[in-house]
Amino acid sequence: MKFHHLSPTTTLHLLAALFAIAMLPVTASATCPEPSSAGVRICQPSANSTVYQVPHVEVVASPSSGSISSTKVFIDGKQALENFGSGVDLFPGGLTNGTHHLVIKATDDFGRTYQASEYFGVTGNLPSSCHPSAIGVRLCSPTPGAVISQNLAFAVGFRGATTITHVRAFVDNKLMADFAPPFGNPDEIFPEVGSVTAGLHMLKITATDSAGHTYQSSAGFKAYYEGDCPPKGNTCTPGIYMNGPFDGDDVATTFRVSASVENNPAAINAMKVYLNGHQVAQSSGPVLDQKITTAKGTKIIVIQAWDSAGKLYRITQNVNVQ
Repeated sequence: MKFHHLSPTTTLHLLAALFAIAMLPVTASATCPEPSSAGVRICQPSANSTVYQVPHVEVVASPSSGSISSTKVFIDGKQALENFGSGVDLFPGGLTNGTHHLVIKATDDFGRTYQASEYFGVTGNLPSSCHPSAIGVRLCSPTPGAVISQNLAFAVGFRGATTITHVRAFVDNKLMADFAPPFGNPDEIFPEVGSVTAGLHMLKITATDSAGHTYQSSAGFKAYYEGDCPPKGNTCTPGIYMNGPFDGDDVATTFRVSASVENNPAAINAMKVYLNGHQVAQSSGPVLDQKITTAKGTKIIVIQAWDSAGKLYRITQNVNVQ
């Protein structure tokens, strides 16, 4: 099985081009009120917040007279979207971990421009770069002891004494994937290679050059169940399934969190909810349905569960408290 993957930079450029002409479908609950005076209001993400993987950019503009004819979204100086209207609901992919600058420019029928901007952070994605500094294999993610999704993805860089001809991924000494040139970038790849069972595993990456030399690097990791319902068939995998809120939803300062563990192979001993790393709710079984109160702002919500066999379940998403 061979995979060919674009580099993160190439992927980001392609995504930016797509988002400049179209808007991704939005399933989040969006309730962004218009500003009280002429201008632009950014409801999500909140200023200086950190979001998990993909932000929900939620914006509305109001003119001093007439109507808003165009709203443009710029992230780090690059246009991500132009919407011909006063509102934006966008989930822009391809953003790397770190701080980003969001600028919104709206134009009305008379050519007047309104603008708002802020900074926000992104976490939870693979590293955007993993170039090796010497001959060998550099495994940037997962790091040793990391807790990651059972949907295994990794970031690895490699360099040989001669040209690298194969990169192979082994999980518990079983071949998971085999990569051959071209690699996208000549010395690094960032693939998703499939599902592993929940629990402890050892990932080994080997790189072989044209002279037959083999280099390797390994890291142990713990995989958690991440629920999924494949489009074909009627069987969903073990995991935590949300009843609400959903990723990118707007909620009040007091809101209900409802989720359940489904298809679990062993009894669930506990569930816990965390907002920005702080525990805010818990239950002693496979169902959690509680109200929580928190301050305004965009936050990362994590729900974890543990079963009697010691396996971990997790779901992570963003919620906007306003």
